[in-house]
Amino acid sequence: MSKPKSQMMAVPSQPRDIETPQLFLDRLQTTGSFQVLSKRMEEDTLYLEINYKGEHYSAEIYPSSFILPELYRCQHLFPDVDAEAVRAAQFGLAVELEFGKNPLISYHLQLKLIYALLPDVLAVLDDSSEKILSGHWVTLAAQSMIPPSPRYLFTAQAVSGEDDCVWLHTHGLNRCGLPELEVLNSNKETYQTHYNTLETLANRLLEDESVPEYGEPYFLAYVAQNIPLVITLIAWEDAVSCYPEDMLGGKNDREDGHNEDTCAIFVYPTKKSVEEGQYSSLAVYDEMLQDNPIYMLSTSETKRMKALAAERMEFLFQAFSDKRNHVLIKLGLLVDEPYRTDTSDREHIWFEMIDLKDGRITAKLTQEPYYIAGIHEGYVGTYGPEDITDWLIFTPERRLTPDDIYLLAP
Repeated sequence: MSKPKSQMMAVPSQPRDIETPQLFLDRLQTTGSFQVLSKRMEEDTLYLEINYKGEHYSAEIYPSSFILPELYRCQHLFPDVDAEAVRAAQFGLAVELEFGKNPLISYHLQLKLIYALLPDVLAVLDDSSEKILSGHWVTLAAQSMIPPSPRYLFTAQAVSGEDDCVWLHTHGLNRCGLPELEVLNSNKETYQTHYNTLETLANRLLEDESVPEYGEPYFLAYVAQNIPLVITLIAWEDAVSCYPEDMLGGKNDREDGHNEDTCAIFVYPTKKSVEEGQYSSLAVYDEMLQDNPIYMLSTSETKRMKALAAERMEFLFQAFSDKRNHVLIKLGLLVDEPYRTDTSDREHIWFEMIDLKDGRITAKLTQEPYYIAGIHEGYVGTYGPEDITDWLIFTPERRLTPDDIYLLAP
């Protein structure tokens, strides 16, 4: 499938910042984040050819009026004064980018481009995923060497009607060269577990080199011991034919949208169903899905999270110095010999941070390990920052991760 351009609208802190095209050209001269191969102005549009991490990108930038969409998800917390300014804004800077081979790297470049053009950006409307991003978060993400979480590439929306029916669907995957994903005929009791399945599949497909063919079995997880969750993608036209036309998300809802490059998630509950091509609704796993199946993170995502946690470690140490805060760290510890494989030899488990001295961290284990026999819940050990793969800060007001530490940034 062809990829539409990723569309974002950058809202400036100062509206006059988007009135002078020469200002953008001057700022592009000083950026070291990417290489501008060529640039040209045609009327009010700036066309750029960019080299980033060895790949060629094309971008279009132009000022535009806009009205804040009511249904966009506010991804981040905004101070009241910022939220009011975003609602009052009428003009922004549209930044369109055609994604390259790696969607996450492409997304990161788009944030870096926005930051280079508007270093004091107030907010960013990610039109492709229907998200509203904090300007403070965009600044921190653009300055980082580590891309943001893959979940920023898309939004999974849950639409409910007057009855119990819930229709789950994504926005943002098309720009990555993927079909949008849906779960049809969910309900208000089970949609959250279906949402988790949809989000996990989206993250997995973003890392895969190819998209499974419609009807092809795809292993996603184990919903219980030795019970695999094997999903399949079905074209929306075929999917809606399984349900009444007037159902929420059914055929009658497709006239004005959600009728291109989108598919629904179904499952193969048995080996025989795979062989016969007889797929079923995700609802056949509802009872087991409610038992919180473990969706394993990929190796690349674990590495990305560890790199981001390391890059922002100073925020963790600063937060720990405030005794009002409660800090948890996730440590990657070597598992016992029988459980080591060629691809994994670490168990990532949560500890409570209780002391920091001379760069060494003393922490107490908060859970029972699965694959390490020598330690148990309550065990206290001393570790180096290099052992940390993730962390959480609980302040009196909120819970913070390396991703949303922008709330503590100056």
